Amino acid sequence: MRRFRCTCGNTVYFENDRCLECGRSLAFDPAKMAMRPLAAHESYCASHASPGTCNWLSTNGGYCFACRLNEVVPDLGVPRRVELFAEVERAKRRLLFTVFALRLPVEGRSTRPDGLAFRILADARLDGGTLDAAADEAVLTGHAEGSITINLLEADPYLRERMRARMNEPYRTLLGHFRHESGHYYWRELVAPGDIAGFRALFGDERLPYRESMEVYYRDGPRADWSERHVAAYAASHPWEDFAECWAHYLHICDTLETAADAGLGFDGKPFPDPAREGVAVDDLVRVWQRFGPALNDLNRSMGLPDAYPFALPPPVQDKLRFVHELIRRAGAGAPPCP
Repeated sequence: MRRFRCTCGNTVYFENDRCLECGRSLAFDPAKMAMRPLAAHESYCASHASPGTCNWLSTNGGYCFACRLNEVVPDLGVPRRVELFAEVERAKRRLLFTVFALRLPVEGRSTRPDGLAFRILADARLDGGTLDAAADEAVLTGHAEGSITINLLEADPYLRERMRARMNEPYRTLLGHFRHESGHYYWRELVAPGDIAGFRALFGDERLPYRESMEVYYRDGPRADWSERHVAAYAASHPWEDFAECWAHYLHICDTLETAADAGLGFDGKPFPDPAREGVAVDDLVRVWQRFGPALNDLNRSMGLPDAYPFALPPPVQDKLRFVHELIRRAGAGAPPCP
């Protein structure tokens, strides 16, 4: 995510709705992929006023493109839920910014009945402050037929950290959830109708019974040698999950390197490659990331924080990232940077 500038020259950020230097009201314009002042005839997305969760430009005086992708939102009658919902929306808009920057196709349900949609739901665990809930009452974060479900409790730092520890995961964030589930969406959009043979050669046969594979994973855990071929233990559970994890990690790498490139960072006197530029080679991204990822971890440790990227990229994972890169490159060839 790059930084932006107000017309007065002051640096502003993706979540800002006002320039702190000149006081101008600012909105994100997806058509221009820029933060810019509101013109006299323009207005914020309807969600800017209530519940105060969006700073994007409205579409025809109503909701912005990002908010119109919401199919279901939770009951926002409690102030704490509004705060958590705002965190979910921030993560969702960051996902969409990267998707637009990579020129990936985005079609909502106003365009097609199985288009991309988001369902932000809450269950009793959120209000009770506990992770214990009956299986039929728990909201499961996931993807089905274009619809991405996110549990609102994932926006609660305390509950999310408890969930991370319970699941024995090294990393768990809201943005990570959105990126992972978008991988399932784009598998359906880009892989299933395209290079399924190439996918199976790298990730395995997705026709393996999914439910049985997940039951085995949660009962027995991943194979002992999972780290030799997968970016995360969960990726070893099924080829679909392997792809979704690699997709998420590709977006992690792209967004972080864009931020670093925008800040003028580099190694050995060479600036970092900007993944948003056309023609950037995936091998260059991986090469830089294999040095920058550990550096990020060292920086976090210097601040007493957990590792920012507690993962490794063995050669088989690099091959999978190349597959994702080429998939995105082909899908975005000649496409505009936003819907």
